[in-house]
Amino acid sequence: MAPTQQKVAARASRLRGTARVCTASLLAVILAGAGSVMAADSPLRPPDGIPTHADGRMPIQRLYAAYLPLIDKGWQVDVVAESQPPGTTAALPIVALRSPKPGPAVWILTGIHGEEPAGPNALAAAVDELAALGQKVPVVLVPLCNPQGYARNWRYLDLPTFSDTEDGQSVGDSSHLLPDPGQPGRARAAAASSPEADALTRYVLRMSASYRPRVSIDLHEDDLVTAGYVYSQGELGVNDPLAREAVAVLREHGIAIQLGGQTRFGELIEGGIIGPVTDSSIDELFSARELIVDGRVQPGPAARTVLVFETPAKDLPLDRRVAAHLALVRRLAALIAAQPEL
Repeated sequence: MAPTQQKVAARASRLRGTARVCTASLLAVILAGAGSVMAADSPLRPPDGIPTHADGRMPIQRLYAAYLPLIDKGWQVDVVAESQPPGTTAALPIVALRSPKPGPAVWILTGIHGEEPAGPNALAAAVDELAALGQKVPVVLVPLCNPQGYARNWRYLDLPTFSDTEDGQSVGDSSHLLPDPGQPGRARAAAASSPEADALTRYVLRMSASYRPRVSIDLHEDDLVTAGYVYSQGELGVNDPLAREAVAVLREHGIAIQLGGQTRFGELIEGGIIGPVTDSSIDELFSARELIVDGRVQPGPAARTVLVFETPAKDLPLDRRVAAHLALVRRLAALIAAQPEL
């Protein structure tokens, strides 16, 4: 799992009642698809003058503009939250986009960790494939879960990097909704760890009524590993066919995958895949059969397939990482569109 997920899991075990780029060619593809100029009041237009970390990643304004063609196709854009953690100068919107057709849905998230730009850049380059997928099955996109982290290359809302001694606030923290294994009927934490985590998880719960999660995909990177792996949190675990296909796609595109042994967190890897884990992440929320909401037990999303992709970032240039994530999104979108029952 991502280091943030491991830290959240460690913190959750202690908490009992209190919680606290892409290449020039990809850039051209994205901008060509962006179409008309954004209206001034569009939630897909972040404030002007917000700089984006200069490592080749798409500037945040252009990243959001990539999704304008979906609006033209009838997709709805929602503002999940206005994120302005301490130390930032202006609020940036966390947005979600929904295909016109509701029903059992594919949810795709990227950018939970701000220093992992490959996923957000790849998803922006896959707008045509996502539009085609949305014509076949309902889709919900949360293309940049942590815009402030992305803009300034900060992993968390409040910390720039992973720490062994301090818990960073992750926008994907779901410990306030997930049951405490040691105390039935209670959540692992009394409250969300940040306004952003509260808003994102409540958005998932609210939209699940009309866009019930069937498949969830979450794109990550890890600069502390040289070989990646796939978490399969859904009911099929290591036997999920989409997880197996993902391993194959990543290997085809030059991404080293750890096929066996254990992760640095002691999790068993089988064929590049790790079965369900308890990590208090939003991915565990998507797979959960029960949640604790406002002190009451209620059914969880219980998505059949919940995949988290951890690809190595160490010593790999950003363009190669973006290309691999893009190939992954395209392959999975094509498979799901062809076989909606997956």
